[in-house]
Amino acid sequence: MNDYMDEMAKYFKTEKQKEFAADFLEPTQVEDYEFWDEIEIGKVTEIPTKFEVKAEDLQAYAEGVPDDNPLFFDEAYATQCGHDGIVAHPMFVTQLRFFLLRKGAGSWLRTPGARNPGQILEYYDPFRVGDIITLRITNYDKWVKRGKYYMRGLSELYDQYGNLKMKYYNTLILPRTKADVLRFLRGEHALEA
Repeated sequence: MNDYMDEMAKYFKTEKQKEFAADFLEPTQVEDYEFWDEIEIGKVTEIPTKFEVKAEDLQAYAEGVPDDNPLFFDEAYATQCGHDGIVAHPMFVTQLRFFLLRKGAGSWLRTPGARNPGQILEYYDPFRVGDIITLRITNYDKWVKRGKYYMRGLSELYDQYGNLKMKYYNTLILPRTKADVLRFLRGEHALEA
C-alpha cells in the first residue's frame, strides 16, 4: 500500500491535499472512526474543523475528476458567463466532507468497506472561493435489512455568515463494529450480519 500512496502523492497539489491522510485503510485512522454499533440516532454535531474554500481546491478537484468545463478552473470564463468567479464542481462537496470528517462524529462516512446505495444532494447556494464552511451532521437513521447494516445521515453545510449552502443525505452499508472493520482490513468479508 505504501507504493500506491507514494505514487498518489505526486498528484497532491493543494495545501489541504498534502496534509490529508488519504489512506483510509490505515489502522491508526480506523481507531478514530465512529462505528455503526456506536452511532446514536438523532445526535447532531457541529464539526469544529472549518474548510476555507480556495481557488486551488476547486481547480484541483475539477482536474482530478477530470472535468474540462472551464467554469471549474478558468475565472475569466466563469465571470464572462455571469458567475462571480470559478464555480465548484457539483461533487466537490464529497472532498470537502471527507476533509472535515477525519475522526469522531460523522466519520462513519469514511469507513473502509462501506458501500454507497444512495445519496440526495440539495444545493441552496454555490460554494465560492473565500467561503469558510462549517459542517453540521445529524445521525438520521440506521437499520438492518437482508443482513446488512445501513446508516443514513444528513450533512448540512453553512458558510461563515450562517447561510445554508447545501444538504447532503447519504446512506451507506457499513461493517457493524470496529472488529468487523479490522476484519475487512485483513481482507476478510465483514459486511453481513
